[in-house]
Amino acid sequence: MTILKRNSRFLKAVFALMLLGSFSNHIIAQNVPTKVIYFLAGPKDHAGPEGSGRHETRRDLLVLQHCIDSISNVKGVKIVTKFLYSRTALDIADLKGVDAVIIECSAEGSSKDRTNPLFPPSGDNNRTYDKATLAYLAQVDSLHKAGMGIMILHWGITTTNQKATQYHMNWFGEVSLSGYTHNPLGYWSVTPIQAAKRHPILRGVGPWNYKDEIFSRLVVNPADPYRTDLLTGVAEKSNQGAVAEPLGIASAYEKNGARGILWGGMDYHSALLNENYRRFVLNAILWTAGIDVPKDGAKSTAKQLQLSVAKPDEFDRLKPEGFVLK
Repeated sequence: MTILKRNSRFLKAVFALMLLGSFSNHIIAQNVPTKVIYFLAGPKDHAGPEGSGRHETRRDLLVLQHCIDSISNVKGVKIVTKFLYSRTALDIADLKGVDAVIIECSAEGSSKDRTNPLFPPSGDNNRTYDKATLAYLAQVDSLHKAGMGIMILHWGITTTNQKATQYHMNWFGEVSLSGYTHNPLGYWSVTPIQAAKRHPILRGVGPWNYKDEIFSRLVVNPADPYRTDLLTGVAEKSNQGAVAEPLGIASAYEKNGARGILWGGMDYHSALLNENYRRFVLNAILWTAGIDVPKDGAKSTAKQLQLSVAKPDEFDRLKPEGFVLK
């Protein structure tokens, strides 16, 4: 009888400890912050149909969303992702509660139809927008100043409307302007800038060689203390001639807690198979959302995303002799 009582007390104690552990884990789970990352793809409006391998706005962002969802080494935060293709509304509601918007699209002035998820077409007036649009953009700006990071990829970094240009300069500390910014397509050798090696976006990122069209030569304030230049690139051959001297091709902007990045690459869908390139983009997404980038960078994979090597095209002639994709 005594043994039974002892066993009973022992079992009750074990059960109580299990309940306490479960309750503690529940409390810890409740205290884990949530970060929401919203992927917004503009319509694929050139360079062939979906599956052609270039300007794959929807497919690029779905790959990146999957990679963010499957990151294995981000701790202490719950990441929730959303995706929308061809956003047309000027409704601010879907941006509220979002920690970062990641956009890939065409330039806002490239078509009379809506191409940019944030900005409407410029129309005949490239100086400003109507009152409703200005009120909406003021709300977007307020969300950004309150901590919603913004990252825009590829051609979407280019603006023609002067009001959109002003917002880009405020959000990113730089802007891509038609007639000034170049977009060389060729085989690039990309190198992290040594002076920026401690920036979280460059964690675990080494040099890489790949094929891309990179919108570069942006308009910047050279003395801006909020901008950190991250990458340089050279292309021995391109469709716009050689980029012989290292050209600044990526930077990060942080001002009073608001983070923004313009990344002019992301042309060839197959580039996401490159580990260093993919890690750079994933680190940038995490940083834009205010998530601590792991010491060795984001660890994820695109191996199960049905990515394929780039299809041969007319630009293969630009590949320098001995150039190795790595």
